[in-house]
Amino acid sequence: MIISEKIDGLIGQTPILEMRTNRPDWKLYLKLEYFNPAGSFKDRTAMALMNAAEKSGQLKKGMEIFESSSGNTAKALAMLSSMRGYKFTAIVDKHAPADKLRSITAYGGKLHYCTDEEDSKGGHLVDIRRKTAKRLAEERNGINLDQYDNPENPKGYYNTLGKEIIEQIPDADYLVGTIGTGSSLSGSGKYVKEHGKTKIIALEPKGSSHFSPHGHGYFISGPGYPAGAILPKNINTSIFYKHDYVSDKEAFNTMRFFSRNKGLLVGDSSGMSLYYAMKFIKNDPVTNDIKKMVLIIGDSGESYLTHAFDDNWMKEKELLDKNITKELKEFYI
Repeated sequence: MIISEKIDGLIGQTPILEMRTNRPDWKLYLKLEYFNPAGSFKDRTAMALMNAAEKSGQLKKGMEIFESSSGNTAKALAMLSSMRGYKFTAIVDKHAPADKLRSITAYGGKLHYCTDEEDSKGGHLVDIRRKTAKRLAEERNGINLDQYDNPENPKGYYNTLGKEIIEQIPDADYLVGTIGTGSSLSGSGKYVKEHGKTKIIALEPKGSSHFSPHGHGYFISGPGYPAGAILPKNINTSIFYKHDYVSDKEAFNTMRFFSRNKGLLVGDSSGMSLYYAMKFIKNDPVTNDIKKMVLIIGDSGESYLTHAFDDNWMKEKELLDKNITKELKEFYI
């Protein structure tokens, strides 16, 4: 048991859950990152960036932190800012789930919205958010930690999440995760590859443009990048064995299946990984050898209650699909 006098001492050392499937030649492990204090793997991002900025002297008591985020990084920064004596402002847009934004303000953080009007003047909202965070930090003598390009972000995952995965499942054949800023999978994947035989699989939403210039709209809010937006420098594609796509419908119906059938309330990136694992394993020939796959379960579904878990919202967006649920029930036993 870990006993800590401060909440940041409880970041990391998250548990592994083995998930049963109808394939006895496969073992599937879920790295439950929503056991971090603020509810996601982005607690690791927040702590790595803040620790490095404090150590370098860039971040001092009383300063204000400005960060562009779709939700989880901002939530984690708001939590740590509240206990370390900083002010925090999250630079967000309409695509961030309302539940995540409420959590940011619950920790005492402030919200600065980038609007469609700004978007219409050129550029993507994600790029505008990043520019706005840097501009506000300069104008108000604050700091922008820049989760997208700051090399301390993947380094933090290399030193924590990657090490934990190797300690818990040292002989995994595959590590599956989604990419947004790219830091969690790039950092942890690099460590895992260096210390074992594991192949790294990167997922993004259908419509995202990490690996293709041709994108379109999608509702998944954490992973992915719109076509034409400036891609983060922290994505290390050289470590990926392969990449693939998961749709809104596949991810959201998987989230709903796991909450209602397995007692697991997970977010959209996790819905993507759990659906993809089923698809990958079902297409793999049966052998006498036992293969192992680890999924990074990035956050809790509590941030998506007005999103994928809202029946009316799902019906309005025409995303409900009983066939996906049936397929999941047959595979996850």
